[in-house]
Amino acid sequence: MIDSRTRGGGRITVDERAEASGDALAGVITDIGDLAVDAAVGDFDLATLLTQVPSPVTALNLDARRIRFHQQLAACLLELEVTMLGARAAALAYRQAERGLSEVFGGLLDAIGYATGRAIAISLPVLVPVALTVGTQIVVVTKILDVTGADDAIEKRFGIDLGTTKAKAKEALVAFVFENSGASGAVIEHVLPGIVVGFIGLPPVVLDTDADHAFWPHDSQSMTMWLLAGANRFGLLLPSDVEVWQADGLTPPHEAPPRDLEDLYVREADRHSGADSGQVRIEEIVGADGTTRYIVYIPATTDWSAKSGDSTTDMTTNVQGMAGNDTVMREMVRQAITDAGIGSNAEVMLVGYSQGGITAGSLAADPAFLADVNVTALMTVGAPISDFPVDSGVDVLSIEHEQDLVPDLDGNENPASDNWSTVTVDYDPEQLRRAPSLSDKSEAELDDMFASAGAAHSSAAYAASIGLLLRAGNPAFNRFTANHSGFFTGDLKDTRDYQGRRKHT
Repeated sequence: MIDSRTRGGGRITVDERAEASGDALAGVITDIGDLAVDAAVGDFDLATLLTQVPSPVTALNLDARRIRFHQQLAACLLELEVTMLGARAAALAYRQAERGLSEVFGGLLDAIGYATGRAIAISLPVLVPVALTVGTQIVVVTKILDVTGADDAIEKRFGIDLGTTKAKAKEALVAFVFENSGASGAVIEHVLPGIVVGFIGLPPVVLDTDADHAFWPHDSQSMTMWLLAGANRFGLLLPSDVEVWQADGLTPPHEAPPRDLEDLYVREADRHSGADSGQVRIEEIVGADGTTRYIVYIPATTDWSAKSGDSTTDMTTNVQGMAGNDTVMREMVRQAITDAGIGSNAEVMLVGYSQGGITAGSLAADPAFLADVNVTALMTVGAPISDFPVDSGVDVLSIEHEQDLVPDLDGNENPASDNWSTVTVDYDPEQLRRAPSLSDKSEAELDDMFASAGAAHSSAAYAASIGLLLRAGNPAFNRFTANHSGFFTGDLKDTRDYQGRRKHT
């Protein structure tokens, strides 16, 4: 069975169990205390006292038993009080230890990054000449080998194909980064900001801040802002306005609402597959009770160029979105919702994979957007959205592969809150090969699909994982579907597709 773990979504944590035990003990102590008071009052019952007069010996024995009873009752109450305090102290200690470990580990990585940055800055007069000398020699030798055909001779003599070796080394590096995505995320969140701060000579104390600004790099989001500012100076990743219109869909409209989460995700993946620029799709669903609900599908990246072209689903949208800025895709969604005539009271579910998840998550954290759109549910797949303070009124389901780097690009885990479930799946190609959604593929096609170092982020791999988890009865899936059953039942009344194009001035 496919391996996964779930955080949040109302699941009880260790500290919550301890806190609940303390509350339960407090209730028991109160009940026993009330009984003790009733017993003490009963000791002075007039009828009981009068019966003791003719039997003084019995009365003395009874008094001794009463005293012993109250002593044992007091001892029992004291023991319960100590146990209750211990349970609550354990809950507090667990929270503090978890927070402390996170802060200590983060601080250690900050320090490593800062020290590395200072070392680079100090060694720069030596490193630059060395790097130029070595780099120039490598380039020259590579060109000579290529022009003279010596690389072919090396391959024949030693069996080493230099081109293939270079490609394999690059693939191995990418695979290492993806397979250790958690560590890569920590590097992005702590080490890289530390290197920059150390290199430019700022004091290390500036790394210890939770402030939401980019005056200096101190986390993944501020690093993204710095990257964006640098790229903009070279005419890259520049924002723009957008033109939006209703268009023919990349795929034909469906005849019924999505059956389940697998079907929901497949429809989401179709919004960008094989396209130069993705589309926003809105499905209007009318329930048996006449209630109208809407599902908004937001596409993933289709263009990886850092130069802004016509595409709205490009690298610029990725970086601008991760930096917390408004993007053309956010505007596309807003205009599509307005054109579809979605009222402020109608329930809306946002669905996004990768870049689509970034857009959906940022909108679900935007008070201005939520004031006009009643977002009740959000499903993201393979998307880094932990930096977005999603409104507590939005029920969130996030699905991530453990070995997928993309959800870790923000450097943090998603909040483990009652309204936010994060299902982390152990990406296992051998398990995924047996997924029903891949049954039409040959062994050769599956080999090609899973050979890529970044296959853990592919939409096909996520569809397979979601299908397997669905059939295994994943509790987080069941909870999300049950809470929002109105989006999966009823009649699909209308489907609208929207295309966008960047406007350059």
